[in-house]
This record gives sequence, structure tokens and C-alpha cells, in this order.
Amino acid sequence: MSISKSEIALLDANVIVYAADTSSPFHKDSKKIRDNALLGNLETCICPQVLMEFFAILTDAKRVKNPRAPEDVIAEMEKYLSSKNIVMIYPKRDTLPKTIELLGKYKLKRQTVFDAQLVATMLSNSVTRIYTYNQDDFLKFEEVEVLTP
Repeated sequence: MSISKSEIALLDANVIVYAADTSSPFHKDSKKIRDNALLGNLETCICPQVLMEFFAILTDAKRVKNPRAPEDVIAEMEKYLSSKNIVMIYPKRDTLPKTIELLGKYKLKRQTVFDAQLVATMLSNSVTRIYTYNQDDFLKFEEVEVLTP
């Protein structure tokens, strides 16, 4: 897979989790994306929701083989926050109304509310691409392009 600089894309939590989890079969490709993003070779962004999921997953023994200490995960989160090359995007005033619109448009239920919120945050910031391993969670949203690492 060749990685080139293009339109900005959001890094989903699973991509940065796999980049940090050396036991994951997706580690190599995820690390390549993350490293290229940190170097500025790939235009990417991240948002608070993704970093919260990152923390929740990496510190949970039910979700990863080798859970990490909270302080280690916090240190890694701070690297993303301070990166000059990965843009931090935030929910805006129109994010909640966009989330509600997406919930109705796609007749979403249960945990899919969080996917809708992530897409709404992207759209509020004019981001229409997402790197994720959970393609099925996002293919339903015609507003975004789903990229597989």
C-alpha cells in the first residue's frame, strides 16, 4: 500500500490502537499510517472522541491482550495533542444537530450513535474521509469516504 499526501482524513480509534498494540495483526499497517501522519507525509486529523476511545481500549484487559498503564496511554495521547502534523478537530455548535440529523436519516440505534457523532464532528470540520478498520460502521454514511489502512 502506498501512502501519499492527499485530502485530510480522520484517524479512527482502531487505527491508532493497532498502531500502539504490537500484538495486533493490524499493527504494521496502522503504525505506517500513524508514523506517516506524525511526519506530515499524510494529511490527517483526530478528535477528542477518538482519543477517549483510544484510552478506554488500551487500558482494558477485555479489549487488548496487553493492557497498558493509564499513565502510558496518557503520554501517548499527549503526543497526538502536541503533534504539529496531525490536526486536532473539535465538535462545533452544529455537531449535535448534525448528529441528530444522521440518526434520523440512517435510522440508527444503540451504539451507532457514536459513529454518527464522529461523522458529524468530521462534517462540522469539513472532513469527509476516515481511515478505519470498521468499514461497515461507516459505509452507511454517504457523506464520508471510508479508507482502509
